[in-house]
Amino acid sequence: MPTKINMDLDFEKEEFIDFLEKENLSFDGCDEAYAIREDGEIVATGAYKGNILKLFAVLEEKREEGYIPKIVTFLKDLLFKKGITETFIFTKPEYKNVFTSLFYTELASTDKMLLLTDNIKAYEDWIQSIRELGDFNACVVMNANPFTKGHRYLAETAAREITNIIVFVVEEEKSFFDFKTRYKMVEKGLEDIWLQVAPGGKFIISETTFPSYFLKKSDDISKEFAKLDADLFVGRIAKDLGLKFRYVGEEPNDELTSSYNDALIERAKDTNLKIKVVPRKEIDGEPISASFVREHLTNMEEVKKYLPQTTIEILEKGGAFDDRN
Repeated sequence: MPTKINMDLDFEKEEFIDFLEKENLSFDGCDEAYAIREDGEIVATGAYKGNILKLFAVLEEKREEGYIPKIVTFLKDLLFKKGITETFIFTKPEYKNVFTSLFYTELASTDKMLLLTDNIKAYEDWIQSIRELGDFNACVVMNANPFTKGHRYLAETAAREITNIIVFVVEEEKSFFDFKTRYKMVEKGLEDIWLQVAPGGKFIISETTFPSYFLKKSDDISKEFAKLDADLFVGRIAKDLGLKFRYVGEEPNDELTSSYNDALIERAKDTNLKIKVVPRKEIDGEPISASFVREHLTNMEEVKKYLPQTTIEILEKGGAFDDRN
């Protein structure tokens, strides 16, 4: 029976992290972690964060003893009691057969990482919901935190070059502005352009597919997550929706976003999808930056030049320019 690792005890946490490192895994946080022990020593581990099962590792000499299925069953039962009935798994590709035998379906993969789900129907239903909105040739994905003239310029550029565009707004609640506000800013900011705006759901740059995106850390793990999300988009989403183009903004300052753009371009090679990189719009010789706007919200006059009037009105109504922010 798996036992809980007390992450508040330094020696237990260090033991867990050391075990992961010996199995070529890096600890990237979790809600709870569990281990199977023999003679007091860890022989297998698993953990969860939200509805994501992760950090599975087994001593090489113990991999035929069925420890991973035991830990998966234990974790799923634990989450079921918390009301979580749908789970995803991050793991190493070498464990693919173990998890597919447990009725998980692969969503995306890289040389080092694998993402699976135990509810592929949720993905299929989401794809169908997008198809019902129309037939799209191209897409833009934006967090819009907040929606700037740069975001509008990206969508305008796409709309000038091609018809039938869908703009996905990242739905994860990990941003300074909540999803409802960001979505409203995008809708209002693009309402005069012929395109469709839609929520990104759990499959477009989400905590499920690209958790490190919201941490803005450009390390090896984050770059691998970027490749994984790129594989999901190119290998499944774009293919299932029949998309021919994805427009992305050039990113000279944010290394992680730049790595993500590169991952999309690399993954899209020899496919029917073309990644079009649009140069950043500048004002007074400076690239428009949503992060700059967030950092200077209390200086209303300094940031207004970067924002469309629709965003300004939404932020003023919400008190974003008040001194308390």
